[in-house]
Amino acid sequence: MAGGTDRATTGLPAWLVAANESTRRAAEEAQAQRRPQRRIHCWVHATGADHAGLVLEWRREGAGWMARVVWTTGGGDLVCTWLDAEQIEPV
Repeated sequence: MAGGTDRATTGLPAWLVAANESTRRAAEEAQAQRRPQRRIHCWVHATGADHAGLVLEWRREGAGWMARVVWTTGGGDLVCTWLDAEQIEPV
């Protein structure tokens, strides 16, 4: 147990997991406020898109979040791209 298991479950660095409870709680609250309200896999609609897409994964990009979204076009083509979280909304 070299400090990695707690980070995987909390999403916080090991030094913060080991910090006192009030410091850890404040950091978790700040982290929750920065994180977009999201589910790992959910149906979304992108700004200007004709079709709904499925979010496959999320990644941190600068100060914001990016979602990897996949959808099909009317012609049956499959499109997979990274979209800024500000460009999508849940269906």
